[in-house]
Amino acid sequence: MTHALTLTIPLKQDPASQEKLAALEASFTAHVQPAIANALKKSQIVHFARVVVIDKKYIQVITEYEGPHQEYTEFFRRELTPVFSAIFDLAEGAPDVSDTAAFWEYSKNHNIRSLGTSTSGSTDFNGAPAGWLFSAYDGRDVKTIAAALQRPELETPSF
Repeated sequence: MTHALTLTIPLKQDPASQEKLAALEASFTAHVQPAIANALKKSQIVHFARVVVIDKKYIQVITEYEGPHQEYTEFFRRELTPVFSAIFDLAEGAPDVSDTAAFWEYSKNHNIRSLGTSTSGSTDFNGAPAGWLFSAYDGRDVKTIAAALQRPELETPSF
């Protein structure tokens, strides 16, 4: 079952934090993006992912993923500790990334629910019905989709 994460973190507005945000933005393509991409590929459970900064006031980590929420959160906490440390250093009230329970609670409390109600049975971090998330793949998981793309009959012919 596919779940949505819209982790929305309020950013500190002091000049030093805003300078660190600018440095993160400047280094993202060369340093942060490859680390995130490697972890995403390793996980084999994430369909899509992106990081968005809104008006230098919020940073969002937005993904569509499969599996239990807490396992997903813990996998990425471990795999991307330096990335989350840099992000959490910019955030209002963020915990130490090495604190597993605090990281889970912070992630849970800062995941913004989408409008509507899940039609797939997906639940939020608390077990309540999740917000609506459309799936063009009828809930197929990443491994099934990747395997289907390897099938010769699905290859696009070259012209």
